[in-house]
Amino acid sequence: MKPTVMILGVFHMDDQVLEPQRQAEMEETAERLCRFRPTKIAVEIPVKSGDLVNRDYRAYLDGRLSIKTPGVAPSGYRTSNEVFQLAFRLAERCGHSQIHATDWMENVGQRSCGDVMEWAEKHQPDLYRDMMEHAKKLERHDHAYRPIFRILKDLNDPAFNLADHQLYIRYFARIAEGTDYVGIDWMRWWYQRNLIIFSNIAAIATQPEDRILAMYGCSHNHLLLQFLRESELFELESPLDYLD
Repeated sequence: MKPTVMILGVFHMDDQVLEPQRQAEMEETAERLCRFRPTKIAVEIPVKSGDLVNRDYRAYLDGRLSIKTPGVAPSGYRTSNEVFQLAFRLAERCGHSQIHATDWMENVGQRSCGDVMEWAEKHQPDLYRDMMEHAKKLERHDHAYRPIFRILKDLNDPAFNLADHQLYIRYFARIAEGTDYVGIDWMRWWYQRNLIIFSNIAAIATQPEDRILAMYGCSHNHLLLQFLRESELFELESPLDYLD
């Protein structure tokens, strides 16, 4: 028997999700995901900040922190952040005493994503234009009002996840001049980050009965699923089976 992992790709939330209709949808979405029966929930919070966010989670459980109104939690994260809105609700429903911070965001001297895009716009305008057109096609959750669970279904569609990943492979990997591999300078950090996330998820899978729900921005889906699948250490389940 192997531990089971489900990667749930999400969008990064803001105060708009605090509107009453969105709050009702958030409750419904958490109820649907609860059917996965996670034993642990991994979130897009750096490991170093895990204790701070778990203090917020305990305050939420105790009724000392509201996630239904705009504000900044003691950890410094906004209450509209997807970890608070969805992971807290789900963890509470499943009777969890903590959530698991599994992200990594250290700087290793690489160019930033913004630096790479500015360089491409100046030095490779045709490639930059094509990249921007590709990116616009990915902005599916911004164009129409849909329930939260419906947005999440779209963001976890394997075809969408591949198209999202292709933004990096088709364009970022080709942003370069001679032996100055500008785009890859950032991509090495992106791959390192996702490998570390994979390693951190694997580290919390301590029992074969573990069922881990890992909630990350949907751009992580393709690589995290690739690493999990290639490791052959886990059974994988899709959130699409629970969002219907």
